Amino acid sequence: MRRPEERRDDTGADHDVRAELNPLGRLIKTCCHEASIGAGADIAGRPVLGWLTHRSAAVVSEADARIGFMSVGYFGAPRPRVLAIGMSDDEIEVMRSASGSVVAVTSPFEAHPEEHDVLVIANAEFHEHSGLFPRRLVFAGKPVSPTKGRVFGYVGSDSGARSSAVTQNSPARDLEVTADAGLLAIEALVRRSCMPSPGAIYKGLPASVNPARDAKILLRERLDRPLTLAAIFESDGWGDTRDSAIWLPHTARAHLKDWLLFAFGMWRERNPEMFPVTADWMSADEWSAPDEIRARNALTAFDEEEERRQAQAAEQRAELVAAMDSTADHGTAWRSLISETGEELVAAVKGALEYLGFTVIDSDALPENKDKKQEDLRVIDDGWVALAEVKGYTGSAKSNDLHQVTRAATTFALIEQRTPDALWYIPNTQREIDPSQRETALAGRDDDLASFAKEHDGCLIDTRDLFALRQRVATGECTAEEARALLKDTRGRFTAELAPEVSAEN
Repeated sequence: MRRPEERRDDTGADHDVRAELNPLGRLIKTCCHEASIGAGADIAGRPVLGWLTHRSAAVVSEADARIGFMSVGYFGAPRPRVLAIGMSDDEIEVMRSASGSVVAVTSPFEAHPEEHDVLVIANAEFHEHSGLFPRRLVFAGKPVSPTKGRVFGYVGSDSGARSSAVTQNSPARDLEVTADAGLLAIEALVRRSCMPSPGAIYKGLPASVNPARDAKILLRERLDRPLTLAAIFESDGWGDTRDSAIWLPHTARAHLKDWLLFAFGMWRERNPEMFPVTADWMSADEWSAPDEIRARNALTAFDEEEERRQAQAAEQRAELVAAMDSTADHGTAWRSLISETGEELVAAVKGALEYLGFTVIDSDALPENKDKKQEDLRVIDDGWVALAEVKGYTGSAKSNDLHQVTRAATTFALIEQRTPDALWYIPNTQREIDPSQRETALAGRDDDLASFAKEHDGCLIDTRDLFALRQRVATGECTAEEARALLKDTRGRFTAELAPEVSAEN
């Protein structure tokens, strides 16, 4: 079976498409073909390889000088043999210090893939040239500044698999260096070379990529559908060949040597002959200058301390998150004053008033109220008594509900032979929306509220204001005694300020 890069010509001969796409390959093939015709060839015209005519050798020499990568010194070049595309001259020199040999070209079709062990390429996608170079260190291009923001990371109606990275125009506030990075002992390297600056845009890929690859994600967003910022993408290829691409953001180019040495070490496990240990001899202490050793040791010590600090911070953060999670049920109960209705709301109001130091009785439990619904709560403070009607609404408060508590006052007077000191109407309006965006209860019904205050010592207490008053007591801004006095003295509409509004009767 022929590989995809091979084809058969009209004569039945097999050709390597990659060699034909290579200008030098085509030139050598032409020269060899001419030489074989002159010296003898088979009936299909295939060249007899192994020698060249003087004319062919001269042409190859001319092509060698023109293309500039196939110098005599490159034949038998030490490994690992690196092909670089899109890298700067300074970056090429960095690669030379860590590699066996380096060749720089502008296109992969200027080189024979089999003469190179690694492709290092800038401004590329993770899968580019995977058919030619199974081991690639790939740096993504710079993110493009948007004309207007758009959140990526939501796949919508498509499958979510992408072959090219997208710019995240609305950067996530939280990014995660994954456990895989820790297992590969590159957590610190990922953090210092791949983590974008706060608020900076960046490029990323969804978890599912096309063509499909097994992914070891190194850095990603902490979102439900996160974009990956750095990863190792791998898949099985022909025979023992395994396609392996280390895909990194453009910022990681500033740490090119570190990533190159990591890549060599990772690929050495599968192909030790391609990546001999001697390839990184220039970074060994034995052959380093004293200032290099001091600088390297300082960096190592810093990274180790940073990893310890980050581990400690992560542990402390986990404890804080656990503590926060443990308060969730209490928080839900605390907010029930502004979120519930029915019996749950009555219980929440009762609890809030008791928190302020009132004695509160559920009126439904009183014997005299057994057969007929009266007020919801009876609020007592050292002989002072208020009857409270509690209502929860998805919409607005209703002034007709004021009459329910006034009827309860009549029943109270007949039984107790005294009038209550105050009547309280406690509504929780528009309870399904943000409390800060809710309308004022009984807004526009000032006459009804004034009559309620004057004739019945009535007071409207919005549950938002009751919540705020309880909060002030809880935080020490005022005492429970002061809070009770505010509620007892107010007529008309209660607010949670220390100085209550002028009552309706004044």
